[in-house]
Amino acid sequence: MSLFIALSLSLIAAHIIIDFYCQPKSWVENKKLKKYKSFKLVIHSILHAITACIPVLFLTQNIYSIACVVLIVGISHWAIDLAKVYMEEETSYNLRLFFVDQTLHIIILVVISLHISGLGLSVIENVRDLISPKNIAILLAYIIVFKPTSIVIGIVLQKYEPEEVSESNGLRSGGEMIGYLERLLILTFISIGQYAVVGFVLAAKSIFRFGDLNNAKNHNLTEYVLLGSLLSVTITSLLGIFTKLLP
Repeated sequence: MSLFIALSLSLIAAHIIIDFYCQPKSWVENKKLKKYKSFKLVIHSILHAITACIPVLFLTQNIYSIACVVLIVGISHWAIDLAKVYMEEETSYNLRLFFVDQTLHIIILVVISLHISGLGLSVIENVRDLISPKNIAILLAYIIVFKPTSIVIGIVLQKYEPEEVSESNGLRSGGEMIGYLERLLILTFISIGQYAVVGFVLAAKSIFRFGDLNNAKNHNLTEYVLLGSLLSVTITSLLGIFTKLLP
């Protein structure tokens, strides 16, 4: 297992270096402009394929395995990046595409690591070891604290929504994203027992919120915001404590 983890991390590190540090902006623009005809996309994919072989060579000198790594990494990277270029023309939400793009690349590298490290045949046994009530509860908690929690908070706050809300110049969906990050941090720190850091997160948010709430003319709006924040913290804290108490 340690060999698999080391190889996976090495391949992902190589991927990040080539994808983010060795890809000029002109190459990105060339991909968007010429799409499947882009020679820069081909070079970029070849660089990924060659770089992925470096950590693999420390584990095997089998020509067949190395050739498979070159072909799989090179072709898959070219196809995924090309699909992303076409999808960017149809949506303005590039952040989601970015995460999908990177997740697909990483999955392919992890599968290669499973094969090279010899865990491919026993992958079911390794996955079975990870499936425990505590791990499932932690995964479920992380799933719940994002969209489901936002929906619950929204339903609860409907009853208390101020009739008159002053104009705001805040970012679109900024409050929702702040809530996501806040709950992610709180759940993570509670899960690892770092309760003091949770207090720091809440204090930092309170400091930034204090000016807006202090200047708010509508007292109902102040209570509305505080109620939403406390609901968010309460739900996340209960989920974190629940997962922490599981054996």
